[in-house]
Formats: sequence, structure tokens, C-alpha cells
Amino acid sequence: MFNTEEHWTDHAICRGADPDLFFPIGYSAELLQEQQAEAKAICANCPVVSDCLTWALRVGEPDGVWGGTTPEERRHLRRSPEAPVRHRLPVISVRDEHETASAA
Repeated sequence: MFNTEEHWTDHAICRGADPDLFFPIGYSAELLQEQQAEAKAICANCPVVSDCLTWALRVGEPDGVWGGTTPEERRHLRRSPEAPVRHRLPVISVRDEHETASAA
């Protein structure tokens, strides 16, 4: 579907949308549900919604609407046998200046 220079995110229609819509912070359940419904409506028309959801499940994205799902819905999907294997992000360690100087 994509050439080697492209990434699925290049084709996501949410790229032009307000990012706050996909990371709602509601003070009431009704407002939160309205924001999530708006974000999901955009996802419903996106050509890469399945790539987006697969990515969010693989990395364990804990926040926002990804691939037309809320964090709660993704937690449920991750528990299913069909869920993609989750790949944890690499841990980056930073050396202390004193540790580096004493090793030299």
C-alpha cells in the first residue's frame, strides 16, 4: 500500500484534526463521551484505522483515541487471543557524570 518512504501515519486523516479531540480531558462523563464519539467518527473514515489500532495495541498506548478505540476498549482487546504481540519500548539509561568519570 505504501512506498518505502511512507509510513501509515502519513495517510491518517486525524493529522489535520485538533489533537485535543483525540486526548479528551472531560470534567463530566457526558463531555468525555461526546469528545470520544467525535474522535471515533474521524477514525471511522480513516484509511489506516487498522494500522493505527495495531500500533496502539503493540506499544500498549495508554491514552487517547487510537484506531477508533478508547483506552478501556484497548485494554479489553489486549486481553483477547487475537491481540498483536505487545512490544515494549526500549529502556534508555543515562549515565551519571560521576560514574563516567570514575570509569575512565
